[in-house]
Amino acid sequence: MTTGALPKTVEVRTLAAREVTISGSLPVDRLPRLSGLIVSVSRPFDVVARCFKDEEARYVLELRVCGAVDVACQRCLTPVTVPVDALSCLAVVWTDDQAAQLPIRYEPLVTEAELDLWQLVEEELLLFLPSYSYHGDTECGRQVGLAVQGDDLSVDRRIDGPEKQNPFDILASLKPDDQGLNTK
Repeated sequence: MTTGALPKTVEVRTLAAREVTISGSLPVDRLPRLSGLIVSVSRPFDVVARCFKDEEARYVLELRVCGAVDVACQRCLTPVTVPVDALSCLAVVWTDDQAAQLPIRYEPLVTEAELDLWQLVEEELLLFLPSYSYHGDTECGRQVGLAVQGDDLSVDRRIDGPEKQNPFDILASLKPDDQGLNTK
């Protein structure tokens, strides 16, 4: 097993033939597309890339990425931490035809000689992160100043603001007291 800084490019077929495992850390500043989608990250991602040949002599790359990112909550727009533990099993192929014939347990990885490992990690992270991230109801309620009772949120009662009047209360005063309308 090779440990340390994660190399940028690797020759997957050569590493798989030798059954090499590479592990290292990858800072988020090396991942420009991911950097634009997140608020912050507390530490670099831990990456383990295990290369081997399976029982049918396919070159396989098993990629595990662990860490955590802070993204904007889609409800209250404050940061929410999303834990990351992405595991992918990729079979290295030359063509799309070979990719179509892979067993379902493998995702195809169409590549020539060298592979940009940092870009692959970034793509796997982009696929792993949820489309919409948000806190639980009570946490979002606290973030935006709503009164929270148990798991229920009360939109009408603000913690810091005055009680709002219902705009339709004026209509109640216009309604006649006599409810017995004759409909003949």
